[in-house]
Amino acid sequence: PEIQPIINKEEMESFPKLFIPGPTFVPNHVMQSLTSPQIGHRTAEFSELMSTVVSGIQKVLYTNNHVYLASHAATGLWEMGIQNSVKKGILHTVNGSFSSKWASVSKDCGHETGVLEYEWGKGVKADDVDAQLSSGKYDVFAMVHNETSTGVFSPLEPISELLKDKYPHIIWLVDAVSSMAGVKIETDNLGIDFLLSSTQKAWGLPAGFSVCAVSDRLIELSKSIPNKGYFLDINVYEKYYKKMQTPSTPSIPHLFGLKYVLEQIEEEGLENRWVRHIENAEYTRNWAKDRGQSLFPEEGFESPTITCIQNDMEWDINGINDQLLERGFRMDRGYGKLRGKAFRIAHMGNVMKEDLTEYLNNFDEVLNG
Repeated sequence: PEIQPIINKEEMESFPKLFIPGPTFVPNHVMQSLTSPQIGHRTAEFSELMSTVVSGIQKVLYTNNHVYLASHAATGLWEMGIQNSVKKGILHTVNGSFSSKWASVSKDCGHETGVLEYEWGKGVKADDVDAQLSSGKYDVFAMVHNETSTGVFSPLEPISELLKDKYPHIIWLVDAVSSMAGVKIETDNLGIDFLLSSTQKAWGLPAGFSVCAVSDRLIELSKSIPNKGYFLDINVYEKYYKKMQTPSTPSIPHLFGLKYVLEQIEEEGLENRWVRHIENAEYTRNWAKDRGQSLFPEEGFESPTITCIQNDMEWDINGINDQLLERGFRMDRGYGKLRGKAFRIAHMGNVMKEDLTEYLNNFDEVLNG
């Protein structure tokens, strides 16, 4: 007998369209790419698939670094970066919830951990990093590129210049969970040693999969670090990478999904993709300002993938949320201590200008209702 889908087309269309910062909106044609037949993960066809995905990600990241594919949340890659690099101490910049959690992971792993803390809404400054690294206590520096909780985007170029000029020995770990594939990151030119992300943000795929780009010097450094366990040991990943395989059975549907998304990115064009995200961000920022609201991030540190809006007008966020749900849209109401005080609009991945316009037009109708 014919197998009936668990959720039919009509039921799928009844689910709200996501404008939250993750998981982000995944249209049906992208979802369908995950339904490819299973293949064995120790076969030639798998290695061919992985090779295609890896080379595609390298193009998106402007890198020749090795790209590892991990069938778990990017939270695990926080530990991979830390455990394969820190010998003396690690400095974290903290300017939101996720950068704070990453610093906590370093402490919990038993490493000497320094924290350069900013008020939520503030961006990372190279001069502040310089002042901390000059102590000589650290051999690793970790930062979040795009702090999802606050919509704060800290440019990487000033940090790159600082590290190249004064601290070339420092290993640089970058969380790009909500910026990778939505923002141009020239990994090799910047000199990033470990760049990580997950698939449910700007990659525009379901959650449960993550990727990282790892420099040659970090791969070499990892060889001299003992007691890393097995699951997150870069040297284990490297062994299988040479065969274009993963150490353990991966989520093969996600690989087919990544292959499809990379084809979509190539069709759109990389530069066009970066411009689209910037234009969506500018459109959203202007929409907020035209309605009397301000932006939560400090000027010059606004995210191209997530707009975090200060609720100056004291809108009834919960009420708006309820009405938007009735219209078929899932909004964000603010993260953690910002709940109701600031809210975020995601415009990354599969969100095109027409999607954003549709959402904001409905938002206006609710406001004016």
